Amino acid sequence: MTRCAHTQQGMALIEALIASAVLGIGLVGATQLTLKTLHMASESRQHTVAQHLAQEAMDCLHARASVCPGEEKILVQGVRYTRQARSTARGNGQIQDLQVSVSWAASGNSANGAVLSSASADKRIEWHSSVSAVPAWVTGP
Repeated sequence: MTRCAHTQQGMALIEALIASAVLGIGLVGATQLTLKTLHMASESRQHTVAQHLAQEAMDCLHARASVCPGEEKILVQGVRYTRQARSTARGNGQIQDLQVSVSWAASGNSANGAVLSSASADKRIEWHSSVSAVPAWVTGP
């Protein structure tokens, strides 16, 4: 009977090691999920800021304000955005083509931990619109 007791002594240690390994794998998975969630939230915030900057520039172009900057660099929450706004006459000048571009370098690390290069990590949005001139009969003499 003592012989059976000796063969069972190591089982608790093996069970504890297997339980620790399963727990470790679970913790690594939860950590990776958390990191991916934080990265996606950061990208979403950057894209939202870029859309807001593009909307500001497009509103300025639609208002035909003479103070709309052609290109400017803006720093928002540690991310540098480059905003370009351009208005081009089409046809006989009655139609203006409007183009706004916002680009930024995505921050953060890639999935394997290597820092992303700025060339492969650049993000960009472009908005296009057109506006026609107001006819003379609307504005009056």
